[in-house]
Amino acid sequence: MAQEIVQHVGGPENVNSVAHCMTRARFVLKNVNKADQEALKNIKGVLGVIYSGGQLQVILGANLLPVFEEIVKQNNFTQGAVVDENLDDGPKEKQSIPQIVLGYVQASVTPLVPGLVAGGILKVILMLLPYVMPSFAGSSTSMVLGWIANAPFYFMPIFVAYGAAKKLGGTEIYAMLVTAALLTTEWVTAVGDGTAITLFGIPCRAITYNGQLLPALLIPIAAYYIEKGLNKVIPGILKSLLVGSLTILVTGALAFVVLGPAGRYLGDAISYVFLFLGDHVPFIAVAVLAACLPWMIMAGMHTALSPFMIQNMDTIGYDAVIRPAFVLHNVAEGGACLGVALRTKDKEFRSECLSLAVGAIVAGVTEPAIYGCNLKYKKPMYGVMGGAAIGGIVASLLGARAFVFGYSNILAIAPMFLSTAWAMFIGAAVAIVAAAIITYILGIDEGPIKAAKRK
Repeated sequence: MAQEIVQHVGGPENVNSVAHCMTRARFVLKNVNKADQEALKNIKGVLGVIYSGGQLQVILGANLLPVFEEIVKQNNFTQGAVVDENLDDGPKEKQSIPQIVLGYVQASVTPLVPGLVAGGILKVILMLLPYVMPSFAGSSTSMVLGWIANAPFYFMPIFVAYGAAKKLGGTEIYAMLVTAALLTTEWVTAVGDGTAITLFGIPCRAITYNGQLLPALLIPIAAYYIEKGLNKVIPGILKSLLVGSLTILVTGALAFVVLGPAGRYLGDAISYVFLFLGDHVPFIAVAVLAACLPWMIMAGMHTALSPFMIQNMDTIGYDAVIRPAFVLHNVAEGGACLGVALRTKDKEFRSECLSLAVGAIVAGVTEPAIYGCNLKYKKPMYGVMGGAAIGGIVASLLGARAFVFGYSNILAIAPMFLSTAWAMFIGAAVAIVAAAIITYILGIDEGPIKAAKRK
């Protein structure tokens, strides 16, 4: 699979950088026109291929990690490495400003997502353990493991800065170092104590930045252009001494005085938009987002929403829109697969659909369901959208709110939604049933199933 994938993306010489998220191998190509997307889709084990945000995304599902490791090993790729951009001998794709922004955010957040999922699942486990071992709750082991579980969320800006700097082609450590300065204990203590801090006589806003996305997106941009400018004006013999120190000096000053506060205020404004939606029209917001998520996932846009969940929890204490929508979409994918299983007359395909449904509902892994059933037979996608939207209306009206970052499946609802878990369970049940009923009523074309069996 690895050999075929690299061959059909245009060969190793056409690969600018490689990375992966939870289910996709992501390629930044020198010339996307050299990639044969139809051939990629026909590789056995490939669930789908998407080009979005400047990345060719090969969806591998459960096969991701072993295949990605082979892709890197066979071609001596360094994950996320940026190589010579001037090798592109084909026309460059023109992108709109929204596409450029989305591509930047996607690339910045992608390396972080596995860490968020890992930390979220560990937090869920730590919340459940005291029910089995009551003495665990107050132990030092619980405290230390809690620090580990919280690290991806508290230090999220540093990890985002890393992904952003890689996307831009700057020196990652400069962006990470300046971003880390905003999270130092001394700064957090000074803000908490109300100490007045000035930099070159300019007051620094007393704001904390843990769990904040936007400052971490702005700082790497500044670091990249400052480093680039310094490399042009500083003589070669002095570059190794001065470029790095001056880059972090200037970028750091901008971070504390301008970029950090601007990013934090803008991030807070976005969080309060979600707060307004969650408090006033949650049923509309969750329903619309849940119904749109199948298409956002297929475009790879959904990863950009994860940091905003963390920001909402940090700023307003909960998330009433994004996480509920994610859960409802996932279970609705499973519900649609159940509807197909009930409708089809093919026993083998019915068994496959039931397996896909369990994966989506219990494990929260939806791409096999999307590409293996619902999108493939088209009409079930209406069931997914309708079921997710109806479930969103019900869950929101009942007051479902996520208080802990976790994974979007049935098993994680109780520890994520805490006192509102009952509302989320009801909403999820409604989404599953509604998606199954809509799909069953609309039906599917059995022709492609029979054709596939003949092959």
